[in-house]
Amino acid sequence: MKLERLPLQFLPTFIIAARLENLRAAAQQVHLTHGAVSQQIRQLEQALGYRLFERRGRGVRLNGAGRELLAAAEPALQALEQGVLRARAVDAGQGLRISVLPSFAHYWLLPRLPAFQAAHPDIVLDIDASLAVQDLAHHGFDAAIRIGAGEWRGVQAQRIADGEVIPVATPELAQRWQTALLQGDEALPLLEHDVTPWRTWFRARGMAECGRPLALFNDAGLLLRAAEQGFGIALVKSLLVRDMLAAGRLVALADAWRPEGIDYYLVWPQANDNPAVQRLLAWLQQQL
Repeated sequence: MKLERLPLQFLPTFIIAARLENLRAAAQQVHLTHGAVSQQIRQLEQALGYRLFERRGRGVRLNGAGRELLAAAEPALQALEQGVLRARAVDAGQGLRISVLPSFAHYWLLPRLPAFQAAHPDIVLDIDASLAVQDLAHHGFDAAIRIGAGEWRGVQAQRIADGEVIPVATPELAQRWQTALLQGDEALPLLEHDVTPWRTWFRARGMAECGRPLALFNDAGLLLRAAEQGFGIALVKSLLVRDMLAAGRLVALADAWRPEGIDYYLVWPQANDNPAVQRLLAWLQQQL
């Protein structure tokens, strides 16, 4: 059937009734009478042309068709509600939807959000944390923070920070292993990120690859968490670990080193004319 003929206004009631499988309980939750809820379900079923519930005496049970509709309708309504909230935020100020790597969001951006809000109180940030490289224009993003060499199609890119890395560990592990790291000890407990493998660090220092790999991570945030727990020595972005080094939770075991092709960039669609993007860029450049 065509979507315009579907009584969408009855879907919230259907979702609650489907979750509860009890029309009276659903009626109490939506502040309607039992008869009104029953009528909405019947009208929805009539519009669809098939039943969503099996009637058993005075009770109901969701059938296969009902389960399929619930699986589609519930996330769709949740997405719609989130969209309405974002639209309201944009209407109240100047909205800025950005895609950010989870590690950058957690370890650098979140602690500095109050400073951004104080500097730009009229900008409402809508932050989507994901490892995926999003199609910004297609998915409605105003900008993204990416790691790379600055060469992406269909976007403008501005470098905001270099991608230098540094080996870190807890103070206890650092005391035990710092000298051994510089000497190339085979027993070194190493934690590795797939973007910054240890072999590149050893090669840059003119050392033979050594150590005992304990774990490989695809997310720098998980790598840092493992290092904080004292699991091993991690090779991480200096920018991400800045606050932990300052607080003494982690210790640097050697000088920072800057590999090629893994700098931080702010990118935005070429056709994007949201002035808030340039304000975010200026703030990032000032902070970084």
